[in-house]
Amino acid sequence: MYAFGMYGEALKQSLQLSQSQLNTISSAMFIAGLFSWIPGLVVDRFGTRFSLCLGGLLGATATMAYWAVARQFVLIDAIVSTLSLLSMLICVSCAMIVGSVFKIILSSCGPGSKGASVGVAKAYVGLGAGVYTCIFQ
Repeated sequence: MYAFGMYGEALKQSLQLSQSQLNTISSAMFIAGLFSWIPGLVVDRFGTRFSLCLGGLLGATATMAYWAVARQFVLIDAIVSTLSLLSMLICVSCAMIVGSVFKIILSSCGPGSKGASVGVAKAYVGLGAGVYTCIFQ
């Protein structure tokens, strides 16, 4: 989600997308943020271990499918809708993982250290975009 601006132009060129279609795919990720409370309910209901596993599995599967569609290994007529849906699944799975990690931090850190612990964890959320940039370039 944080790295879309970096690879969006390459996606646009390789799939011959219009700017409007590219904006739709990009917007889908942020619209998925409105559903972040659903992964939070899953974390509260089923626990952090289950949610980490489910979020990781869904995220990895959706990311691999996104890659396969973007690289045209899988030919689909509704490519914008497919990439938008996969973007939303990736975002929601990340919310499940982040929610699980923050719940673990909050339940395992003592008084006076929760804010610092969450701050350190949050500082690394965007780190994936930096790593992704290095890999993509």
